Order: sequence, then C-alpha cells, then structure tokens
Amino acid sequence: MKIHPTSRAVGMAGLLVCVHTVTGHAAGLDRSGQSVLSIFDESGTASISVLSVSPDVTGSDSAGTQYEVGEDYTQTALTYTRKINDQFSFGLIIDQPYGADTFYNGDPTVGALAGTGADLSSEAVSILAKYQITPRFSVFGGIKGEQVRATVNLNGTAYANAISVSAVAGATPGVDSTTLGAALAGDPTAAGAIGAALPTLGAAVGAQVAQFNADDGYSFKLDAEPQLGYVIGAAYEIPDIALRLAVTYSFETDHTGNTTETILGNTVNSTVDYKTPASLNVQFQTGIAKDTLLTASYRWTDFSAVDVIPTGLGSDLVNLDDGERWTLGVARRFSEKFSGSVSLIYEPEGDDLVSPLGPTNGLWGISVGGQYTDGNMKLSGGINYSMLGDAEAEVGGVSQASFSDSSSLAIGFKAEFVF
Repeated sequence: MKIHPTSRAVGMAGLLVCVHTVTGHAAGLDRSGQSVLSIFDESGTASISVLSVSPDVTGSDSAGTQYEVGEDYTQTALTYTRKINDQFSFGLIIDQPYGADTFYNGDPTVGALAGTGADLSSEAVSILAKYQITPRFSVFGGIKGEQVRATVNLNGTAYANAISVSAVAGATPGVDSTTLGAALAGDPTAAGAIGAALPTLGAAVGAQVAQFNADDGYSFKLDAEPQLGYVIGAAYEIPDIALRLAVTYSFETDHTGNTTETILGNTVNSTVDYKTPASLNVQFQTGIAKDTLLTASYRWTDFSAVDVIPTGLGSDLVNLDDGERWTLGVARRFSEKFSGSVSLIYEPEGDDLVSPLGPTNGLWGISVGGQYTDGNMKLSGGINYSMLGDAEAEVGGVSQASFSDSSSLAIGFKAEFVF
C-alpha cells in the first residue's frame, strides 16, 4: 500500500528543521544549523525566515555574585531555489551560522567572572548546485563565503588573577604559572618550589591585578575577513512516500583576521589564524500515514578543532567540545490550507566544566509549529522551549561559577513564495 503525504506536509518538515537548528544555546557557537534542504524546494521558491531567541541563563559564584548571562538575539535567513532542467537545480542560501551573546553582570573587583562577555556574529552566503542522477539518487555541493567578527572581554577576579599570574611567571625565568598560582593560593609544596622569591612575585602579581582592574579587564576584537568554504552532499528519495535521506558535509574553513587586544596596560595589534568547524548533517523524512510526515535529523560539529589564540593573551579563547544534536518530529496536514508540527530536540551533555562564554551543558527541547498555505504562498510560525543543562564555568580548569535551571525560548516565522 502506498502512502501519499502531501507536499504541504513536506513543507512543514522544512519548518521543523528551521526552528530546531537555531534554538538558543545550541552546541558550541552553532546558530543556523547550516541546513541545505532548500535545494530540494520547488523551482522558483524564495523564502525569508526570522527567529528571536530569549535565553534565561542564571548562576552564581562563591563570592555570592548572581549572574544573568544570556542576551537576546535575532537570526535571519534567505533562500532561493531554481530548477534549470529535469536534472540540474541551483540554490542560494544566506544565513548566520555562528554566534554568541553573553555578558556577566556585577562588580569585576568582587565577582569571579563579572564583566566577562562575548559578542560574536557571522554571515554566510552559499551557492549550491544539485544533480539528479536518477529519480531516487542525487548529489549536491557548492561554495560558501563566510565571515566572522567578535568582541570578547575577560574580567572579574578569576581572570584578573589568572592573567596577572601568567604575565609575572612569563617574565620570570624558571617560574611556572601553575606553580606560582598554587603558591599564592597557599599550597605549601608550590611555595617551597618558588622559595624566597615568593613575596616579591606576589607583589608583582598584585600590581598587575591593579593594572588589569584599571583597564577594565582584558579586551579582544576580531575584524571580519571573508573566506571561502565548501559543501558536499548526497540524497536518496522515494517520492511516492515522501521519503528522503540527505547527508551534507561542510568542510572546515581557514580564516586569518586582524585583532586588537588591550592587556595589562598594553595595546597589541596583530593577526590570528583560526578555523570555523567542519560539520555533518543527516536529515531524514518519510510519510507514515496519509498527510502525515515523520522527520528526524542528526548534526555533528567539530568545535574541538576550533582554536583562537591571540598574540597578547597567549592562550585559547575558545575551549569547546564537539557539538551533537538529535531531533525527532511529526508534521500533519489538517486541511488544504493548515498544517501543524511538533518535535523533540536533544543535545547530550559533555564535560561539566565549560567555557564561561557558553555556560550550559546539553539540552532537551520541544518545538510546536503551524503553517498556512494559500496558492503560491506559505506562512509558517513556530515556538521552541529548551531546558539547558547545568554547567560549571571554569577558568584554568577550576570552577568559578555554577549554572542551573537555565532555559531558552525561541519564536520563529517564515514566509515562502513560489514564482
């Protein structure tokens, strides 16, 4: 027996993917999910989508400072697909693949992380082509131009001590920063290793802490430098039951950006080499009953390969685990014009110690969406609520603040037209 889900139900699956992959506080710096499913749209399809995300990420440190870290942000995306003939199609996707909006409130001379924050944004333009080898098999790929800009501030007592100790140890032959930090924290073994120079080094660290506070911490700015990357993929389809399995691989992209740092009274202008991560998307859909579609997806992102080591700071600003995201959903057409969808999202937990610039660890989420179709127009909307996993924000491998009971609310809209 053949199952015949309508094209409207298939369109609703596209909304599911759009809402889920841009949920606030996804793994690492992931924002858009870099889906290329629009390459399968009907010829002449153009779309615009907007997503507003409101994270609620709260925690506290041992000094009693309460933090509300998450900052609201908005995502937009544009797509266009055109069929050249029965075998060739091309597509255009404009999105914002990576981002971060984090700020720790409080007094930097009291709070361990107060004044720390990050504002990272990105833009990408992908040009894709698809070749239909047979009615069931196709391959696709293309190029993407992307750019990233960022401003990062490291502040609070934890960074003041860590950066000052590192500066003094680096200027003192034979002294290791880990040993010096432990000695100043009262470790007798470390103090014995430092010896009689400990009081002098301690005074030097105190002077650097005073300079750090006078500068309002450490600041880093990365200018945008466009670079080219590459995307490849393949798909298997059975149109009669709306089945599609699409696998997409995005290669890592090498970047070099101009940087400006302020650290301990010095301004350092330099460049930094870094990568945006490779990723793999596996996206599946199939009809399971009349007008009903099952969707599932998996995304892996190689964030552990991303390093940003500024010249002045001399250590990595980005310390992230690889990202994984699983989704499972159902879309249902209720009438000629109305469809609905619901799906679950899961990101597994990693190490409890996480970067202060992203103080969450895994998530569970649910999305509910609806779509109205009228002629060549489809209007979609959806809402996502995600419970974000508890985490410990660390500096130098030591927990500085605990975060729990965090969440994120996202509301998305999409307009799609066929010309």
